Amino acid sequence: MNDSAEDARILARAGTWDGAARDALAFPEITREHGLDFATAVLYERLARVPANAEFLRDSCAAASPSADTLIGVVPGAFYREHRNTGADGARVLAIAEKLGLPAEVIPTASFGTLAENAMAVHRWLDAKRGRRIALISLSKGGADLKRAMALPGADVAFADVSAWVNISGIVHGTPLVDWLRQRPIRHWIVRLLLWWRGHPRMTLGDLRRGPGTVLDGWPGLPPHMCVVHVCGVPLRRHLTHPWAPRAYERLAPFGPNDGGGILLADALHFPGIVCPVWGADHYLEPPWDAAPILTGIIAAALAPRHATVSASQPSAPPARRSSA
Repeated sequence: MNDSAEDARILARAGTWDGAARDALAFPEITREHGLDFATAVLYERLARVPANAEFLRDSCAAASPSADTLIGVVPGAFYREHRNTGADGARVLAIAEKLGLPAEVIPTASFGTLAENAMAVHRWLDAKRGRRIALISLSKGGADLKRAMALPGADVAFADVSAWVNISGIVHGTPLVDWLRQRPIRHWIVRLLLWWRGHPRMTLGDLRRGPGTVLDGWPGLPPHMCVVHVCGVPLRRHLTHPWAPRAYERLAPFGPNDGGGILLADALHFPGIVCPVWGADHYLEPPWDAAPILTGIIAAALAPRHATVSASQPSAPPARRSSA
């Protein structure tokens, strides 16, 4: 992991900072007053020190043994057929599943389908696997597709066999990048034209808006038997490695800490279940150091029997006290 002296200094400073940072709304102000790097370090400290998150991260470092009869279903990210260089196709997850000795399949969602369309595809796949123990791993937009699937009628039956959901860089609350694009009419028109030309529904952009009243606002009722784990890259500017990350990072910088892929990271303070922040990695989770052992440990721990009954029916609360280094 990236443990440079500069990183260590900013994390130590963030860990002893006594400012208010328990709510997502605080982070734009922290960014304005102290800079984006410091706000990002504070957010990482808050997430990593939530007791349930810290305990799970410790477990993920051990040699957890997932249930051998588990079938992994991968919900791929946006444009996973066209842009495999993003990792959206799930190849890395399939390799991890093979290492763990578990069967895995990519759920055949549309490459940039609407949330409703892809949610139905998830339901159809689950119906075809009825009676098997299932773990779902979603990637980027796949997290939004899966979240929407849990809000559809019949979700209680469809997800009855799902013991775990590992949400990797999931855009589960939408992204301000959609409104950023809509505020630039010419650019917005060009993007819509390209989507039409390539056979993708233009309505999907609207599905990914963030804010009150949008499709992704709030959380559906999640199965109480399902372990829910969110994996979020938490980068500073100098940590960005994917060529697409810097542009998105700068566009979202006024809103506070983000992952360079569209996610406002402060939203994770109120995600249901467990949050695993990965320091020094952007949205694509391909830092200079090898992230595969971390992801393998997280997936194995989420699928281990001891975590199979972690309730995820309500969002996790922010830390009850300030973190200390």
